[in-house]
Parts: sequence; C-alpha cells; structure tokens
Amino acid sequence: MTPNQRRTAAAGLAASVIALAGIYNSEGFSPVATIPVPEDIPTYGYGSTIKADGTPVKLGDTITRTEAKALVASDVNKKFVSNLHKCAGDVPMAQGEFDALVDMTYNMGSATVCNSSIITKFRAGQYAEGCATILTFDRLHGKHCREPYNLANVNGCKGIMNRRNYEFKLCTG
Repeated sequence: MTPNQRRTAAAGLAASVIALAGIYNSEGFSPVATIPVPEDIPTYGYGSTIKADGTPVKLGDTITRTEAKALVASDVNKKFVSNLHKCAGDVPMAQGEFDALVDMTYNMGSATVCNSSIITKFRAGQYAEGCATILTFDRLHGKHCREPYNLANVNGCKGIMNRRNYEFKLCTG
C-alpha cells in the first residue's frame, strides 16, 4: 500500500474503473461464445458464462462489445462485490486490495476467494502476506502454471500467471 492510500471497511468499497478495466484486459473480448481453454465452459464477451437473462452462455451465442461491458459491470456489482461484502465487509482494505479481490472473484468465483487465506490474513492485518497469497493460485485444471513446461505448453497457463501477477501488483499498490 502506498502512503497515500487509506484502508476502509470492504463493505464501503465498490469496484473501481481500474477493476473493470483489468477484467476487460485479462479476459479479452470475444463476440461469439467459445470454450476459452480446454475443460472450461463456454464464455462470451469478457469471459461471461451467464447471459443477462440468467441463462448459461452456449457455444455460438453472440454479444456486442457494449452489451458485454454492461454485463460485466452488472455482474461485478450484483454478484462479486456483493459476495465480497458478505465475506469480508468488516475487513479494512485499500482500494487496490479490494480491486484485486474483485478481479480474482470474477476469474475464480467468490467462494474460492472468500474461503481463501487471503481474507483471513487481511483480517489479521497481514496485508503483504495476503497479497502474496494471490500468487499461489497458479493452477489451471490441476496443472501448476508456474512450472516452465506447463507455462509454455498448457493453453491458458500464461494467461493465469499474467493475471495473478497483475492482481498481486494491484493488491500491493
């Protein structure tokens, strides 16, 4: 955390423009639903798996860039931020720490982040350790993405490690 940042209870924080931009950049845009990496489910737009009407995305579904940005913003605020408020609402966080967790919940799900030791460490005032824990989420479908062979040869591992490094930097300010 930089000296100019202040921590406030997570329940008082919202996802910033930086959090949304990070999701857009990490996910990339796809106007047609595809399976982004082997063993995943179909996504479209900026990694959305559920349409605005609540039904699952199916292969071949289409979405415009404008619709996709609106869907991400809605999902982030209604689902992921709300779930972070439930599991860590009383935990003081800087905006960057909160945004890193928003990005992680969008990528891995709220339960994974809320049940992780990141929240426990933040709750104990161990912010550096909590941020460092982000880097341990380095697997994709059971493969360790830090291993050089997997990093080079497993589709999606490079993206996972780029994303964890981005979240770590966001978290540490």
